[in-house]
Amino acid sequence: METGEMIEIDYVGKTDGEIFDLTVQEKAEEAGLDTSNIELEPMKVLLGENYIIPGLEDALMDMEVGEEKELEIEAEEAYGKRDSDNIETFPESAFEEQNVRVRQGEDIMVGGRRGKVVSKGSGRVRVDFNHPLAGKDLEYWVKIVSKVEDDEEIAQGIVDHRLGHGSLEFEGDTVTVVHKHEHDGHSHSLSDEFKDRLSEEILEHTEFEEVEFDE
Repeated sequence: METGEMIEIDYVGKTDGEIFDLTVQEKAEEAGLDTSNIELEPMKVLLGENYIIPGLEDALMDMEVGEEKELEIEAEEAYGKRDSDNIETFPESAFEEQNVRVRQGEDIMVGGRRGKVVSKGSGRVRVDFNHPLAGKDLEYWVKIVSKVEDDEEIAQGIVDHRLGHGSLEFEGDTVTVVHKHEHDGHSHSLSDEFKDRLSEEILEHTEFEEVEFDE
């Protein structure tokens, strides 16, 4: 495969012998996992755009459609080593002022970053912002299912990955990103910087000539 191509992959990711993520219903059933609340389907990956960890992307570059591999990926080529600088301490009062309940072991958002509360006491809260898989070697089974060549499908794959929601409308050479997103009763607009980055990625990897936003 080559940089700039979008492909669909199936995979099973494990660490310490335990599955942490997968895309294949049959393999989930074999492992006895309950997937009744999620829809498993191949993942779209735009090669060269950091959609996945470096070690997995490097392996895919040496594969062809229909090929499958078993991989062992060291932490440095996955989510990196654990960094003590990513564990920060905050006054508990800062969360109380925002009516945020803090519980040890739970995930929490702080300044747009997601972390895990590792301790709470004496008026202080310690939050670990390391990725949950940081410092871990990973095992993957991966298969390239197909190469995505339709421009509309590529554009949708980019928006799904970068935005996580929103639909697309197509007219001639123009793509319109329909973004009507509300949270806690409030609408949230995309920043101009994000729009510029998203537009650039769509225009670079498709034949569309213009990206518009309907918010």
